[in-house]
Amino acid sequence: MSHLQLIWLSSAIALLGTAMLTLTAVFGNLLTSHKNQKFQLARRQTFTYHRLISILGVVLILIHPIPLVFAQSTTGVSVASIFVPFLAEKKITIIAVGVIALYVLLVILISSLCMKYLKQKVWRVLHYGSYLFFGLGIWHGLSISDNFEPNAEVNLLDPKKILLEVEIIILLLLLMWRVMLYRNQRKSM
Repeated sequence: MSHLQLIWLSSAIALLGTAMLTLTAVFGNLLTSHKNQKFQLARRQTFTYHRLISILGVVLILIHPIPLVFAQSTTGVSVASIFVPFLAEKKITIIAVGVIALYVLLVILISSLCMKYLKQKVWRVLHYGSYLFFGLGIWHGLSISDNFEPNAEVNLLDPKKILLEVEIIILLLLLMWRVMLYRNQRKSM
């Protein structure tokens, strides 16, 4: 594969991963809805889908830098720079933002897998890290270009960027819905 194909593959894997995690956010918000909680069967199915899709999304996010390592002479991404912020040779800051987002995502995943062993409030605070992950991850995705040259321009009308922009809209709508649910719950108490 050429370096351009490897960069494209990395982007495609990341976009699929973020799309799955956005879908997970939708399922997560359905789980918090009192209307959905009245239907226990639907709640169990929603939780199952939420967990499976989130694990798959995390795996895709975890593997998306691997093709970039195979194109290291073009991308400046080494194995070490995938795990240690600010070690990349090119796009240092924006790749570091992606690494930090990855660590936030891993904390969320581990806390969710260990949910039975954590206090509900601790788990909830850790799970709210999802907002931090999406913020950092989408910043990373929107700010990086397929051209790893210094000062390469980012085209926000590129189809890959538009997909991320749609995810931002979905996530903001979910956040607004979540805030409205919270306010309604507070009023009814």
